Amino acid sequence: MDGLANISNRITGLILISLLFCCCDGTDKGFRSGNSKKRGVISQPGIYVNAKSGDDRNPGTVRKPVRSVEEATKRIRERAGDIFFAGGQSFEGTLMLRNLQGDAEDTLVIGSYGAGIAEIDGGSGEAIRIEDCRFIRIQNLYLTGDGRKDGNTENGLLISNSSDCVVENIIAEGFRESGVELYDCRNVRVLKVTALYNGFCGINVRGSDMQRSGNILIKECSAENNPGDPAILDNHSGNGILIGVSDSVTVDHCTATDNGWDMPRRGNGPVGIWTWESDHVTIQYCISYRNKTSEGGKDGGGFDLDGGVRNSMIQYCLSYENQGAGYGLFQYPGASDWSENVIRYCVSINDARTTEGSGSIFIWNGTGKAGQLVNCDIYNNVVYNSSAPVISFENASDHLNFNFFNNIFLGSGELVSGINKGSRFLGNVWWSRSGKLRIMEYGSLKSWADETGQETFNGKIAGIETDPGLTGPFITDITDPYRLDELYGYTLGPGSSLRGKGIDLKTHFGVETPEKDFFGNPLPRGNAPEPGINEID
Repeated sequence: MDGLANISNRITGLILISLLFCCCDGTDKGFRSGNSKKRGVISQPGIYVNAKSGDDRNPGTVRKPVRSVEEATKRIRERAGDIFFAGGQSFEGTLMLRNLQGDAEDTLVIGSYGAGIAEIDGGSGEAIRIEDCRFIRIQNLYLTGDGRKDGNTENGLLISNSSDCVVENIIAEGFRESGVELYDCRNVRVLKVTALYNGFCGINVRGSDMQRSGNILIKECSAENNPGDPAILDNHSGNGILIGVSDSVTVDHCTATDNGWDMPRRGNGPVGIWTWESDHVTIQYCISYRNKTSEGGKDGGGFDLDGGVRNSMIQYCLSYENQGAGYGLFQYPGASDWSENVIRYCVSINDARTTEGSGSIFIWNGTGKAGQLVNCDIYNNVVYNSSAPVISFENASDHLNFNFFNNIFLGSGELVSGINKGSRFLGNVWWSRSGKLRIMEYGSLKSWADETGQETFNGKIAGIETDPGLTGPFITDITDPYRLDELYGYTLGPGSSLRGKGIDLKTHFGVETPEKDFFGNPLPRGNAPEPGINEID
C-alpha cells in the first residue's frame, strides 16, 4: 500500500495534536448549521457515531450514539440532523448522501467530535459520496482506502452534481482514482485538504457536457505523492491538482510535490497543478516541485495551461526541480481553441530535469494549426536553469501572438531550443553563466535581434544581454506558499543596472499589469518597471 501505514500514523498523530481541543460546531462565514449553538459547545444537536460505545438502536445523542456508517447514512436520509463521528476512531463503509437540498441557514455538517479526527475507511470503495445535494459541509475527517494497488477502485470523497458545499480539513489517501473529486459542481470551497498516495489525482475538479463545474475555490491544499493509476494504460495519471471542463476556478496557496512517479505507461504524463478545457482559471501563490513522470514518459511538470484553456492565469507561483517543464503551454488535438492566457511574476528553478525535449517554459501544439494556440502574455518572470533550456519550442509548436516581456532568463549554454513559430520577445534579460550565450542557432542577443527583429523596439535593441545581478543563491527548498516572500535569491540589488529597464506594458501594448510584484511591493515604483519579479525602491 505504498507505505500507507507509516505515513498514516505520522499524519494522524499530527492531526490529533493540532485538533485536540477542536470540535465541530458547523460555523463558518456563509455556511453554518441551523442547529448550531455557541462556538465551542461540543454537544450540539445532531447524530453522533461512536464505534466503541455506540449501538445502532440508540437515538444518536452524545451519550447514546449510534455505531456504524450504515446507520449514519440512514439517519441522513431521514434528515435527522448533522452527523458527527467520534474523533480518534475508525469507521468502515461508505457514507452516502443523495438529494439533500438545504439552504445557507441549514447547512448539513459532517465531521468529527471530541479529541482528534475520525477516520472513515472506504475499503475498496469511496469513503464519502455526495450526489445531487446543496449546502453540505464536510470537515475534520480522515478518509482512507485499501490503496491504489491493493483493491481500491474509487475516489475518497466524490461530490457530484451538487452546489454550495465546503470541504475543509480533510486528509484523503489510498484511493485508486482521486483523493477528492468534484464533478459537475458549483459554488464549492475546498480548504486545507491533504491528498496523498492516490492514483489518478490528489484533487480533481471536472465538468461534463451537461454542466461545467464552476465558482470553485481550492485553497491551502496539498497534493503529495499521488503516484499513478495502475488501471489507466492509455492516458496520464499521477496528477496533483487538476481542473478540467470548468469555469471561474481559483487555486490559491496550494502545493504539489512528488506526484506521477508510478504512471504505468509511456506517453503524455501528469503535472503538479494544471487545467484543461476551462475558462477563467487562476492559479496563484502556489508551489509545484519535484513532480515526476514514468521512465520515458512525457510531462512530469510543475504547472500547465493545457488544451482548450482560455482567459486563465498563473501568477506569483514557484516551480522547481520538476522532471518536466516548470510551465507548460500545450494544445492537444480535439481540444477547443486555446487563447488569452497569462503567466506573470512567477519563478522556475532547474525544471525540465529529465523529460526529453522539455524546457523550463515549454510550448507544444499537437493540432498543427497555429490559430488554435494563440494570445499569451508571459512577463516579469525569472527562469533559472543550470542544465536545460529556459524556453523550449517543440517541433510541433505552431502558435500566434505569444509575448515574452520583461523576463529574466538565466541559464547555461543554450537558453532557447527549437524553432520559434509565433512568439515575440521584448525587454527581456538574457545571461548564460557559462559565458556562452546561445539562443537557438544564434550565438548572441545582437545576432539574434539583427537577423530576426526579436528584442527590437522603435529601431533599437530592447533586450539586454547581461548578468542580472540577482542576489542568489539560485536554488531553494521553500515548500510553504506563505513563505514565498523569502525567495530572496531572485531579487535585484538596490544598485542594479536593471533599474527602470523594463518595458511599460500598459502604455505601449495595453497589457493590464497587476498592482504588486512577487514580494508584495506596489507596481510600478519608478518611471518604468524592472525586468523580473521585484520592483526596486
